[in-house]
Amino acid sequence: MKPYITTAEELELFPWTLDALTLLNAAGFEFYVVSNQQGVAKGFISPLELEKQTEKIENALASRNLKIKRFYYCTALAEDNHPWRKPGDGMIQAAREEFGIDPAGAFLIGDRWSDIEAAARAGCRPLLVLSGGTDKGEWAEWKHQPEEVFPTLLEAAHWIAEGVRR
Repeated sequence: MKPYITTAEELELFPWTLDALTLLNAAGFEFYVVSNQQGVAKGFISPLELEKQTEKIENALASRNLKIKRFYYCTALAEDNHPWRKPGDGMIQAAREEFGIDPAGAFLIGDRWSDIEAAARAGCRPLLVLSGGTDKGEWAEWKHQPEEVFPTLLEAAHWIAEGVRR
């Protein structure tokens, strides 16, 4: 498996992604992306290709009248210690400032320890999905724990939507 998706053609959404986002949208949630993209700094992907990948995601969501309000990317290398790079919460704080988001009412759904750590630092509710960068049970050793763990984004979306209806 390649460590980076380098072209828009390589990018594939999980089959359940649109269903999950449709469910969350119906429950009243907005969507923001906070993503480390050090592949740009490493030269594996050009800024133009990252833009094409973003456009591909936007087009897929538009097919269901869904929209990401803003994509926040940190293209810095891990060793740069950039404040936007997760596990830092700089991208989340930028969204808070730009859109007036209350982190306490926001879920950060991610697939790595750095997502859970960034959520904890920002005061978001961290949810872990096991459809990417974490193996089952690996999180037991993490400093910050996810509130819940799900096999995929779709199960997380159902859990969130059910909580909203209560």
